[in-house]
Amino acid sequence: MTLRRALILLLVPPGLAVLLALGALWAAAVLTFDADAAQARLQAALDHRPAEPVVQAAALLVPGATAGLAASALQARVLALVQGAEVQQIESRGAEAEGALTRLRVNLRLSGDEAGIMQTLIALEAAEPLIFVDALRASGPGDTGRLAAEIDLSAFAGKVAP
Repeated sequence: MTLRRALILLLVPPGLAVLLALGALWAAAVLTFDADAAQARLQAALDHRPAEPVVQAAALLVPGATAGLAASALQARVLALVQGAEVQQIESRGAEAEGALTRLRVNLRLSGDEAGIMQTLIALEAAEPLIFVDALRASGPGDTGRLAAEIDLSAFAGKVAP
């Protein structure tokens, strides 16, 4: 046997073993990385999934255990949505049962320029919980040069105690 052949027989098997071990380690690292990435994608999908229908519906209703608390919550939400106009008066118009829900009514009086009143109307229509504009009465500029608007609003709460 020649020296060259002896060296090949001596060095090639351990070299191949080292290469195979490195390949196996690399494959395991890639698989672990892919598993971690897949787990992260799954968790992100779970975090952004739509809520159950009952939870989605509850977000559209005014919270409150009693009609008074629900009406108060509605008034607070309406006041928070007024933009670019001045609230002259807000008044609850009572609550009435309608099947499994309770309809809450509010009367809102505003003054301001046309853009401010329009901003408020748009904010009310896009709000959650859902707020409906039942009637709108507007009058032209008075002595102050500002428009006046009276808006009848309604929203729904779950079945509440009187």
